[in-house]
Amino acid sequence: MTELRRVRRLWTRWAGIYDLRVRLFLRWRSIAVRALQLRPGDTVLDLACGTGLNFSYLTERVEPDGRIVGIDLTRAMLRRAQTKVARRGWQHIAVVEGDAAHLPLASDSCDAVLCSYGMVIIPDYLRALAEAVRVLKPGGRLALLEPQRGSALWARAATPLVAFAGRFGGVDLDRRPWQELPHLLGDVSRREYAGGIIRIAAGTKQAT
Repeated sequence: MTELRRVRRLWTRWAGIYDLRVRLFLRWRSIAVRALQLRPGDTVLDLACGTGLNFSYLTERVEPDGRIVGIDLTRAMLRRAQTKVARRGWQHIAVVEGDAAHLPLASDSCDAVLCSYGMVIIPDYLRALAEAVRVLKPGGRLALLEPQRGSALWARAATPLVAFAGRFGGVDLDRRPWQELPHLLGDVSRREYAGGIIRIAAGTKQAT
């Protein structure tokens, strides 16, 4: 079984309870969205959008004329995202099934890209990062919201539990996707939260 198929099967299994499972981690999504420095009318890619938990935060920043594209590998997760879109009557959100390492978007087509809790799961995450930068317009912002092993004493004690829970979703806490950003972007910032269990990193695509 390929890595992509394995990830799709895992998250198809978890789709029904995903929103409940990650409820404790919702608060940092709004912080990651702020790191994008969005303006009304912006086009945003929500990479590995899952069930669409970022949509409301993004909508607040880009309405009334902005556009959000949510891309995810797992159809079961996207069905739940689409249900949220229909329930809220969001006409500006498109939900697309796709591979983060091969985005079905034109280069320089997005004002911002957000990936929350995705780079620790995406099999070819280095290619996915390169693709995220490719679709960004010069001056556009990329933000990553990812879990990691905690640095505070209490967080280090909790890390085995986080790692155990993450294993069921294919989460790799040994990855450090934010370390790639200085090679790809300028004006890079990185900050830890929750005793180091959460990392938010963001940067700006430089003009060539």
